[in-house]
Amino acid sequence: MFILFQDGNPSMGTMGLIIIVAVLILGDILLLKIGLAITKAQERKNMKWVAGSFGIQFGIIFFISSPLILYGMIGKFQGNPGVIAPVILFSVFIDLNVINIIHKIGLKRSLVVVIFVVVPIIAAMVILGSSLGGSPYK
Repeated sequence: MFILFQDGNPSMGTMGLIIIVAVLILGDILLLKIGLAITKAQERKNMKWVAGSFGIQFGIIFFISSPLILYGMIGKFQGNPGVIAPVILFSVFIDLNVINIIHKIGLKRSLVVVIFVVVPIIAAMVILGSSLGGSPYK
């Protein structure tokens, strides 16, 4: 990733990771739209609000998991699941409430939407974090 910013000539591996993350993000926006349609959301279900809602959710999860991403960038994070699990659970809890507040569909229906949305967001974060630095998962 740093080669892209320094040299301007990205390798095929770097471009592949960027494409994978972009596809995950676009697919996740569509999954959020499908989840809102399945749960019959009453408010803010047009694409502008769905994309904005996804951006807020992605930003919140990125902010919560940024210490783990920074540890991965400097090579000190070795993937201890004892550290990852509480961060993911906290992110899911916050995401559940954000969906409920923005789209006003209730907590039970928000859980259905979170199940659709969280897995691609976490996958994008893991791919992004492992491609930025000295992670052993390169």
